[in-house]
Amino acid sequence: MMFDDSLARIRDLKFKQLLVFERVATLGSMHKAAEAVHMTQPNVVKIVRQLEDLLGVTLFERHSKGVRLTVFAEHLLERIRPMLGDARAMSEELTALRGGEGGLVAIGTLISASAWLLPESVALMKQRHPKVGLAIQEATNDILYPMLQVGELDVIVGRLPENPGEGVEMHAIYQDELMIVARAKHPLSRQPTCTVEDVLGYPWIVPSNASPVRRQVEQFFVSRGLDIPANQIVSLSMLTNLGILARSDALAMLPSVAARPLIQVGVLFEVPIHVRLPFGTIGYSVRAGRQLVPAAATFVDVLKEVGTRA
Repeated sequence: MMFDDSLARIRDLKFKQLLVFERVATLGSMHKAAEAVHMTQPNVVKIVRQLEDLLGVTLFERHSKGVRLTVFAEHLLERIRPMLGDARAMSEELTALRGGEGGLVAIGTLISASAWLLPESVALMKQRHPKVGLAIQEATNDILYPMLQVGELDVIVGRLPENPGEGVEMHAIYQDELMIVARAKHPLSRQPTCTVEDVLGYPWIVPSNASPVRRQVEQFFVSRGLDIPANQIVSLSMLTNLGILARSDALAMLPSVAARPLIQVGVLFEVPIHVRLPFGTIGYSVRAGRQLVPAAATFVDVLKEVGTRA
């Protein structure tokens, strides 16, 4: 009898309920979920309550900053994420079949890829496959990888993390390093060579504490017995960083593949300190054990082709 009751509940589940639940669970907020699914917050609350009544459990504990998942919500989220990802993939495959060559590739990117690898790949992809849509979202790993796991993203392009989480498959493309750069007419550009002490008196653009690159930047100074520069600008935005470098005497450590083209055209120069730091492996991540939709598979091929130029 209990088994029959469980089947009845499953039959009464609606796809919209699961989609709304997943957004609330992932974003941790009814308000943010409402924005993500283009609904009003009262409607999102109503749908969550309907789902809780149907399942006979409490899914979220409300608090001042949003919601907290109960053990029931954690188990439900684990079950439905692959299903929602498969539903989106099925939609993209049907779209591609209807229109010949088409579909949409959802791409997540990190700062390490947004300046060179991804723009080059997107340009080549649109040149060869103009009917394929590309939706790009730049964020940090803690945001992008859960989106990949649930199928909201097809691929993440950037520096490969040490621990991407379960259900993720990573593929290396090339190794990169960090170089110290400044604007082309920076005062240090008049010196044939620099010491580490020479760079301490200038503002430094550094990544946030959440970025693994931050540790490398700090280690650069600590390993030489020096204090970390106190004059810091904390930023993960490549566009903002380039704007600051162009308008000030600030210094920054940038991935060499992103910095070299700007050095070649005279926008930046490499500070002649003759020190390079390993940046890490640049590549792409996809869901493990899941076949990419045709458009995403084509984009990955383009990505690897462009990566060989690095």
